[in-house]
Amino acid sequence: MTPTTDIAHWRTHIFSRLLTIVLVLGIATAVPSIVVAAREGLWALIAVDMLAIAWLAGIWRLRSLAYNTRVLNFIAILFFVATGMMVNVGQVAQLYLIAPPVFTVVLLGMRPALLALALSSTIVLTLGLAGIVHADVAGLAPQDPLSSSLVALNFLFVGALITVSCGSLLQKLAVALADLRLFADTLEQGQSAMQALNEELRLAAAAVSQLNDKVIIARAAPGLNQRQPIIFANDAFLCAAGYTREELLGRSMTILNGPQTDQAEVARITEAMLRGQGVSAELQVHAKDGRPYWLELEVNPFLDEAGVHTHWVVVGRDIGERKKAAGAIHRLAFYDVLTGLPNRRLLTERLENELARAHAGGAGGALLFIDLDNFKYVNDARGHATGDALLKQAAARLAQLVEADAAGMVARIGGDEFVVLLSGLGQDEAEVAHAALAHAHQIRAALADDIEIDGHRYNSSASIGVALLPRPNQSADDVLREADTAMYRAKAGGRNGVALFEATMRAEVEGRLTLERDLGLALAREELAMHLQLQFDAGGNPVGAELLMRWRRQDGSHVAPDVFIPVAEATGLIVPLGAWALRQTCLAWRALEAAGHAMPLSVNVSPLQFRQHDFVGMVQRVLLDTGVPAGQLIFELTEGLVIDQRDGIIARMGELAALGIRFSIDDFGTGYSNLAYLKRMPLYELKIDKSFIRDTPHDPDGIAIVQTILGMAAHLRLRVVAEGVETREQAQFLAKHGAPHMQGYLFARPLPLAEVLAQLAHGNESLTA
Repeated sequence: MTPTTDIAHWRTHIFSRLLTIVLVLGIATAVPSIVVAAREGLWALIAVDMLAIAWLAGIWRLRSLAYNTRVLNFIAILFFVATGMMVNVGQVAQLYLIAPPVFTVVLLGMRPALLALALSSTIVLTLGLAGIVHADVAGLAPQDPLSSSLVALNFLFVGALITVSCGSLLQKLAVALADLRLFADTLEQGQSAMQALNEELRLAAAAVSQLNDKVIIARAAPGLNQRQPIIFANDAFLCAAGYTREELLGRSMTILNGPQTDQAEVARITEAMLRGQGVSAELQVHAKDGRPYWLELEVNPFLDEAGVHTHWVVVGRDIGERKKAAGAIHRLAFYDVLTGLPNRRLLTERLENELARAHAGGAGGALLFIDLDNFKYVNDARGHATGDALLKQAAARLAQLVEADAAGMVARIGGDEFVVLLSGLGQDEAEVAHAALAHAHQIRAALADDIEIDGHRYNSSASIGVALLPRPNQSADDVLREADTAMYRAKAGGRNGVALFEATMRAEVEGRLTLERDLGLALAREELAMHLQLQFDAGGNPVGAELLMRWRRQDGSHVAPDVFIPVAEATGLIVPLGAWALRQTCLAWRALEAAGHAMPLSVNVSPLQFRQHDFVGMVQRVLLDTGVPAGQLIFELTEGLVIDQRDGIIARMGELAALGIRFSIDDFGTGYSNLAYLKRMPLYELKIDKSFIRDTPHDPDGIAIVQTILGMAAHLRLRVVAEGVETREQAQFLAKHGAPHMQGYLFARPLPLAEVLAQLAHGNESLTA
């Protein structure tokens, strides 16, 4: 500490005590003075005393003010009181004007004190010349200017003597204090050196005790804007950071910061260190070669024996593996494993944020629901490895398109379904719809290009549904459902297309949901029934029948099979419905047998039902329960089922054929039939689709197809049933060309079992009338 600093501290201390003393004395003398002045009617003097006391109390109270500000206010009070006293009392009060320069030299120094002395002398001279104060000099008139000048000159002389004397004494005091401080500093330096050595030894011992952790020690600087130099680093830290001890010592702790260091976390640590507090943090720091690594840091202040903060002790633990595990968990939670795209969970969070922003007045956006049209065929025909490769390439194309739009996001939500979220498309709904559809068509075109995998080219176009946002009270689930609904509309329109969600679609979806719910209850409510449509030979004799499911609701309304059967297929209800239909078919056969009209019965088996692992066992149980000969049942299968997982399907057909079940290919000619695999299957019958029968015998193409099917069936020794025979011309044509069995409205409509039994009881005439 310098002599100047000592004087400054001394003056501050003196001034604090001086203010208190002057305030107490001022109050003590002002009270009687005010009483006397009030008795004499000296109200101006009373005002001076009260104002001075209030002013003095104010600067005594406001200790937060700067030292010079308080001192100058104090000197101003002295001038104010002295001048007021001279004006109200007379020349005797000029003694008060000695106080300002004397206090100034003590509190501020010599130069300000001489200025204060000059001001005091000027006040004395000015008041005398103005006649406000009468200068009392022997031999001269009080109004004589010379009298005022002599009084002011004498005041200046006495004041200068007192002021200069006080200043000289203060300077000698400063010299004496400097000598004393020098001696004290010499002793303190020796003591500090010993203490520093002891502290460093203690710190080194603490670091050595934690050799498994990374330890550094830095000297604490007065402010964190100054460098906190590192004075110690253990081997574990040096190894991780890649520095030598010589390179590190003396450097700031900020040497660990790098481009991937979280600056917000650094600011939090810095703030705690500014307060002298310990702090814990997980921070990504950087080695000498720039390699980032994670540390769990404990930064603690180290205090000496006197309680003074002298050092920072930093202990770090490597948490790289823990961070990798946390990152892997995060990716599993929020990202698709196969494609690396965000998953449904992350998409939902982003969609909810986008809806909140849009509802608050932001620009509108859109959600694109994308389903790959032909993915299932590729996946089933070529295996999951090829399917996965196709999905990854489709995801890459989508990501590339969406990355061009910083406001977009692409996610995979399952199977071959992707979602693209677009934001900031505009404020007007028409503008948003136009932009969204433009994006959708761009994506559709990109996905329609062939994809090459292992030297083979595959085509997997996309059906895309577009839902706009925001709509009133629209949630994230609402947007996804709307986009999904629009996607199914695009798929129903022929695939490889784009559809924009409309309000009418919502009504259709709600109707479908109602239909699904009611269909699930139809069996329990006994609303379903099996009708029989008889089949006839060329002579008009019934030779069999097909069991067809009908649904009549409790309100009397009928639901067409082509409406509820696809719903049952899509929801999986077809499995229990199919089992019920098979049992009803067996019971119908028993009723026909009891009436003397036993004949083979055909029943449709859905692909989903046929693939059930326990399907063969279920058939065996029904046959056992009903006692129906297996050879009296014909299972009608679609061509699509036969080509899907061909080997497994043929093997299952073999199991059922071993029981005696016979098989028919329904709607033959509309699928992918070929002789190569037809020969491998245990087939009994082909059913010519009614679309080929409809235009015969007038359509040459239809005739050619029917004749081809009949010829192929004859070659394979298969029975043939022609569906949809409605005119005698069609029946006559078929009778002349292969004479297949016939089924259609010309012969019989689907009827309940009781009515069929009644007609059979009346003979064939009633059936063909």
